[in-house]
Amino acid sequence: MDVPLERVRLTVAYDGTDFRGFAPNAGVATVGSTLTAHIEQVLDHPVTLTCAGRTDAGVHAWGQVVSFDAPADGLDLEQLTRSVNQLCGGPIAVRDAAIVDADFDARFSATGRVYRYTIVNRPEPDPFRARTAWHIDQPLDRRVLRLACDPLIGLHDFSSFCRLKQMKPAQTAAGEKPPIPMRRVVDARWDDLGDDVLVFEISAKAFCQQMVRSIVGTLVEVGLGRRTAGEMSGILRARDRREAGQLAPPRGLCLWEVRY
Repeated sequence: MDVPLERVRLTVAYDGTDFRGFAPNAGVATVGSTLTAHIEQVLDHPVTLTCAGRTDAGVHAWGQVVSFDAPADGLDLEQLTRSVNQLCGGPIAVRDAAIVDADFDARFSATGRVYRYTIVNRPEPDPFRARTAWHIDQPLDRRVLRLACDPLIGLHDFSSFCRLKQMKPAQTAAGEKPPIPMRRVVDARWDDLGDDVLVFEISAKAFCQQMVRSIVGTLVEVGLGRRTAGEMSGILRARDRREAGQLAPPRGLCLWEVRY
């Protein structure tokens, strides 16, 4: 006998420091596998999570969204949220839960994603932000950081800022090429929060792997005077990861919001 199901959407926050990313990975702790196990324990029913963004190891989230089907009979979202949060114990927290239409998909229904990257820019580190921010002890030029954002906005091939991937032998033999990472960036900007804390925020419908960290690493080189703001357009046109800068560490990156 089929059990009637409801589609559930959760908004989830987590400190990704001690997790090997979101996606399940045998033998290591991930956000997705941990969250799935606790939801199943509460519901006493297997679930398959779909997430809006498969964050990498060490990356955090404030507005990650997941969806799954749960038995409709006796489903209490307040109790589910409370129990899952107790089991997670702190590093993962469900911020919101809702019943949504059956065709809702956390990944494919999304119309936009917002990432934030936090930098502490002063000689001394901040121990209270050590897990969630990149400490840079040399002064960054705020003006050129903002100027360097302008070329990123719009529809571009972001190959220069995406992780290099090896093609499978079968693909190479068949002459197939990997998809071109065209992305439309809606907004890219720096905010000064005071106390020498800077936040880079970037919005797009989708991102390729390591794109935001590659952009931030390159922007930091601009802010330190190692590159000019005018070089950003040329780096984009090069479509070559070797032309861009260092990869910023994962600890400063946070999936801030997913839009639907």
